[in-house]
Amino acid sequence: MSRSTDLSPTKYEYEYDENALQDVFILRPNGKIAYLPYAFYTDPSRVIESVPVAGEAQRFFLNEHGAYPFNLAGPAVSKVIDWNLVDEQGTYKRHPQDSTLTPATGYFVDLRRFSLDRQAMIFVCDEANYEDDQPISELIQFAADYQLVPVDKQDQLKAIPKDDNLYLVYFQYPNKTRSINQCYSYSVSYISVAELDACEFSQEQPSTKRTEEEIKTAAQHLETYYGDTKIQAGALHPMDFQSSPLPVICVTCYVANLRTFSS
Repeated sequence: MSRSTDLSPTKYEYEYDENALQDVFILRPNGKIAYLPYAFYTDPSRVIESVPVAGEAQRFFLNEHGAYPFNLAGPAVSKVIDWNLVDEQGTYKRHPQDSTLTPATGYFVDLRRFSLDRQAMIFVCDEANYEDDQPISELIQFAADYQLVPVDKQDQLKAIPKDDNLYLVYFQYPNKTRSINQCYSYSVSYISVAELDACEFSQEQPSTKRTEEEIKTAAQHLETYYGDTKIQAGALHPMDFQSSPLPVICVTCYVANLRTFSS
């Protein structure tokens, strides 16, 4: 599989644009912080599920009847269990972009839920209206259908994933406005624990383009307001953080704290 691992400034140079507003910080169980630029986690080689407005859906968690696993359908951050990774025949699913890769248990982070809160912040401000997103009409009838975890598999819900492999869910048009009672095009990217290791938030990560002191200050801000408080998820906007050190690193972003599952 051809996969982009390049985080060089030339490819991910930070600008105040719609894509850069979708960057993600992950507070990992190992005590480190990963920083995922939008262009990194949306790389087509990482996409395992894609449900567009037009065209054929690429399914991984979503079944052929439009039902989603119940343990993944509600929370902003949840655990991907072994049962989520096998098909109806009990065979482990392969990565659609690389048949040699078998996605493993980890965490499911749904940025679609974060974005609704973040958009509410944006539209309080005097900014231009965004265009409306186009709903996926054929999925509306299945919007309330879920696959319940079988009784004999429910013990898996109690287990802590061995590694923090990441399943990142995002709208395909993240900055368009949406209704809460419609389905919209989305994708799910799989980011392995090894890739998270390579995305450690540090001066060595070229995409940050900041000094060691700036990174240290922003990391401490995340630890204080998410790590220490055990807040699981949040969406930040610069106009709410005029005196905060965090916009030194990013204009606005999402934060997911995976440590709450093991604490």
